[in-house]
Parts: sequence; structure tokens; C-alpha cells
Amino acid sequence: MTGHGTQESNTTDANPAIAAALSALLPGTGQWYAGRFVRGLLTGLPLVLLFVVGVLAWNGGATGILELAVQPAVIWTLLFFNLVIVIWRVFAVVDAYRISDAGRRGAGTAIVLGALIVLVAAPHIATAVYGYRGILLIDRVFVSDDGTAGSAVTLAPPSPEADMVPDPALAAPTTTTTTTTTLPPSTTEPAATTTTEAPPRANLIFRPGIGDPGAVANRGDIVFGRKDAPFLPFDERVDPGRLTFLLAGGDAGPGRGGLRTDTIMIATVDLDTGQAALFGIPRNMAQIPMPSRFKDAFVDLQRKLSPTVAEDKWVDTNGDGQPDPPGFTPCHCFPEQINAVYPYTRKWVKSYPDEVDPGMAALRDVVSNMTGLHIDYYVLVDMRAFVALVDAVGGVDVYVQKPLKAEVSPPEEGQHWATVDVDVGWHHLSSSEALAYSRARKGSSDYVRMQRQRCLLRAVAAEADPLTMFRSFPAIADAIEKYVVTDVPVSFLPDLVRAAANLDFSSIATVGFNPPYYAPERDFKYHPIPDLGRIRSKIDSVLTEGVVAQSKDGASECDPIDG
Repeated sequence: MTGHGTQESNTTDANPAIAAALSALLPGTGQWYAGRFVRGLLTGLPLVLLFVVGVLAWNGGATGILELAVQPAVIWTLLFFNLVIVIWRVFAVVDAYRISDAGRRGAGTAIVLGALIVLVAAPHIATAVYGYRGILLIDRVFVSDDGTAGSAVTLAPPSPEADMVPDPALAAPTTTTTTTTTLPPSTTEPAATTTTEAPPRANLIFRPGIGDPGAVANRGDIVFGRKDAPFLPFDERVDPGRLTFLLAGGDAGPGRGGLRTDTIMIATVDLDTGQAALFGIPRNMAQIPMPSRFKDAFVDLQRKLSPTVAEDKWVDTNGDGQPDPPGFTPCHCFPEQINAVYPYTRKWVKSYPDEVDPGMAALRDVVSNMTGLHIDYYVLVDMRAFVALVDAVGGVDVYVQKPLKAEVSPPEEGQHWATVDVDVGWHHLSSSEALAYSRARKGSSDYVRMQRQRCLLRAVAAEADPLTMFRSFPAIADAIEKYVVTDVPVSFLPDLVRAAANLDFSSIATVGFNPPYYAPERDFKYHPIPDLGRIRSKIDSVLTEGVVAQSKDGASECDPIDG
């Protein structure tokens, strides 16, 4: 009798399937339904804590949630609590089922219980997968707080140019100290001479929290040599309330040797107003002035590229002991097209010992010296990432200003060629169409192509709302992890999220520094030579006046053309 009484006290006449389902929806309600009010109250008590956390998260908004979601320590903490919560929820379901009428527990209700456990656990499993995937992405792509770069990403093998111009740091001048020792008259040995190599510059002195505060504060002037550049003011380039990125698009792929940065843009955001600007630099600009510490790095390359003449007419005009073409004068510039800076400098690991990618660091410094803009970080994107990102956000809406029918090579070997066939007007482009639209050169100029690229980048940014980013996160993470190289540090990600959230997509100015206005002269290969004064003047006006200064009438180059 006692045993029977105990069994009766542990069960009720409640339907176990219904009790389990109720606790699956709201932990504790199944116990309440089964008549165990205190048990239901205790089981549901953690809901109060979750409600408080939810309210706090809601008050922080989507931006606040994203700021937390890009911090590895926060993600690991959330993953731990996610595990605790799923255990609690599964317990609530099983417990509600267990305390209900034992007489109704058959195979059917057991199947229902199993299904409910799967349904309860599924979102938590997805959360764990997303969280762990996010941690891997952050770890592999972004720079850690100790200065360690993420997993090395090789977008393409080094091209032959990488060995043509040695790292200037390897050819650094040596400091020679001559010590003369007084010897006896019978000794005829020469004075002892010791040669000591000048120590390399320790870049750690520029790292906040580690290096010299003065060096940290003046890193731009020290590293980039901006004080020696023939410009400056504009609030000593530029105020702390501005964030600037160098964005480069690589052209590696089937049928193309190595990787050149055929797309070079500067993206800059005013952190106070949210106004942004995209400045495009033509890939074929040449004779770009070099930062002072690299002013002689490409003299030999310039000599090789100079027009050749008969051997007996060569002279040594600069006194370096080597024949020069008549009239040869070192330009202290990069004599090739600017899109070749990257392949020529990819192996400059001694000049850039603390950089994720020496080639991108060199390109950053060259572009910074050229435009006068301090560039905070760089991002190199392989065109395969571009395709994947457009695909992840479900395509992109673009206004086509001129009809275009084109076919370009695929990003991967063996894939079909990308095609696009669009008329004037708004179009929703797939990832393949967007690739063809951005890379097509036949039937239009290189400068028109770069305009399309700027407009596509602006359109992709407009598609990247928080909901889309969350829904497509696995695909976006995969694309970034495989095909993106950046020096953005992990600790900066929350600030970057905040800056992106403040971005005013209606106030993104787009400007291309196209010839002839921004490059009125040409070199002997007919490459345009930039007019730094005009380029910097345009940048100044856009950054001070906003989108109204992007063109003569203030209209965007990406919007429909009247008439």
C-alpha cells in the first residue's frame, strides 16, 4: 500500500504529451498543468533572469547585440550559458512528461517527447554552431590583441615581380666605424675596421600599450613619412573622428598569373555624422610618389623601364656608376602601374615585420602618401569573395546607366563564364551577373568599369542589414575566411560595428580620380600620371562639404541620369 501511495503521489491525471509540450513552449507551465505548482514555479524561475537579459539586450538595440557578438570572450560566455539553458529546457520537458499520468505513457507519447526534445534543442544547437563559427572566423581573419595575425590566407602565389625588387630593408646602409690602433713601428697591419649593420626599426614601439607613447601618437608621421610629403595641413590629416580603409580587389583566377589589385578604393567615414565617401584610384596610374623611406626602392626598376637607346649614347647622370638613358632622373616614385605595387612588394617582410600582408601594407603607404589621407586599415578581397558575398545577401540592386552585354572568366577553374545582359534601368543582379558587370571592359573604358565597381560596392553595403547578415552568416563567414586579408584587430571590431551602424547610406559620396582632369600627363607608355594637388583638393572638399561636393551638381554617379 505504501509503495502504491508513493506512486500515486508522483503522478497526476494530466496528459504527459500535453504537459511536455507546454514546458517546451514555456518551462514550468507543464508542471503547473500537472498540478505541481511549486515545482512549476521553481522550474520557470530562470525565465525571470532571461527576461531581464532580453530587456537589456533590446535596449541596446541590434547594434549593441552585434557589438557583443564580435567579441570572442563574450561569445564563449554565451556558448556556456546556451549549454546551461538547453539542459534546463530539456529537463523541464522531460520532468513535465515524467510527473504526468503514467497510464498514458505509451509509444506514441514517447515519440512526441523525443520530437519535443529535438525541437527544444535545435535552436540552441544552431546558436552553438553560429557562435563557434564566429569565433573561428574572428580568430582566422583578424589580428589578435597580442599582434598575432590570423591564419595566413594565400589568395594567389607570388608572381615574378615579387623577386624583381628586393626588400629595401635587406639593402639597408651599414654603419662603418673605423678604429685606428697604434702599433709598433715593425707592424704593418692596417687599422682595424669593424662594420656594424644598422639595426632594423622595431615596429613594436608603435603598438599601443607596448611601445613609446610619443611614437604611438605620431605613428603616421614616422612610418608613412608624411612630414616629408609636399602637402599636409587639412587639420594635419585627418581628425580623430574619421575612419579610413584601403579596399583592394584582387584579380587572381584562371588564366591570370599572380594577383594584381585591379580595384583600389579608399573608404572613409565621418564617425560623428555617418557620412562616407568612396574614392577610386585607376589601376593604370603610374609614377606614384613613394613615401620618403622608400623613395629609392624602385630606381633600378625605373631605369629598366625607361626607353632604351644605343649603348654608346648611355650616360651616368646620377653618378651611381651605372649607365642611364639620356636625361634619366630618379622620380622617387613607383614607375609601373599602381596595381602592380602589391605583387612587387609582397615579400617585403623585413620592411613590414609586423604586418599581416607586406604587399598590402606597402600599397597602403603608397596610397596614403599619394592622397594625403591617413589610412587606418586595409582589406584585400579576392573576386571569389565578392561573388560569395553577393550570393550570400541574395543578389544586389543596381541602376544600370548604359546597356551592357559581357562575358568574363570565372573565379574558379572549371566553372562557367560569368555573363550579364542588362539594359538601362534598375536590375537585381545575381552573384554571377554582378561579377561580369563589375569586371567587363569590352565596349566601355576602364574608368567606366571602375565606376560600376564603386556603385556595386555601395549597393552591396546597402544590402547588408543585420537580419541579412545573421541569416547568411555561414556563407558570409566562409567567404571572408577564405578570400579576405585584413589587418583589422579583434579589439576594434565592436567599434567597427558601431561605425557601420551609424553609416548613412544616403550620404555616400563616390568619386573616381580619372584622367584627364586628375591625371593630365602621361608617361612614355601612355599611363596617366596623377596630379596630386587636384586629387587632394577634391578629397578635402568632399570630406568637408559632404556628398554635395562629389560632382558639379552634387548628384551621385550611381543614380539614374535625368533625361
